[in-house]
Amino acid sequence: MRIRKDDKSVSDGVFIEDMGHKLGLNGVDNARIGFNNVRIPRINLLNKFSDVDENGVFKSSITKRRERFLNVADRLLSGRLCIAAMIDSCARATLATTFRYGAKRLAVGDKGKSDAPISEFNLF
Repeated sequence: MRIRKDDKSVSDGVFIEDMGHKLGLNGVDNARIGFNNVRIPRINLLNKFSDVDENGVFKSSITKRRERFLNVADRLLSGRLCIAAMIDSCARATLATTFRYGAKRLAVGDKGKSDAPISEFNLF
């Protein structure tokens, strides 16, 4: 959904767009915000690591660009790494349960009785 320019909740040159339906956590709202020819006053910038002085000169306590990016993105990246680790753990647990079930669940075998684990069936 794109917010129209004449919408009262959005200023000129600012657009907000919903990222659409999300699998799993659809209640968590994700959106995109964009700016076109919008001036943000220097005093309103988030300046924990960097700043822009009155002459428009960029200054930072972190000299290397990559280190500056990693410091700013640290929380976002670590959160996504935790999610990936949780997914990996869930997949491992699911596979372990599946293989254990396949080894114990008995199905009709060569003798016509339920005496063959389904993991022993030739699938290929």
